[in-house]
Amino acid sequence: MLDPIVIPTLYFIAVFQLILQAGVFYFAFRVTKLTGSFRAWTLIIASFALLTISNVTSLVLELSLPSDQIANLIQSAGTTTIIISSSINIAASISLFLGMFGLVKRFKGQAKPS
Repeated sequence: MLDPIVIPTLYFIAVFQLILQAGVFYFAFRVTKLTGSFRAWTLIIASFALLTISNVTSLVLELSLPSDQIANLIQSAGTTTIIISSSINIAASISLFLGMFGLVKRFKGQAKPS
């Protein structure tokens, strides 16, 4: 039997990751406002937008499944595998968020006075 704390924890992780991904998209858009738009940067922002949409879709699909199906899915993959995978995804999301936040701070400090 699956520990009753696992599923709510996975929901929390999914929501937290979505918030971080939305923050990445927001700060990437702010960097564009500070630096201007060029093709490569626009493609990077588009990929952040697509990742955010993907995370929203995954969360909605995850929330629409009955908890017993989610428990079966977790048990088939293994709780340890799910935890490791989620930890890596959260670490990547935090890194992206902090990186984009740092870029905004850096370019904001270098912005030319109007």
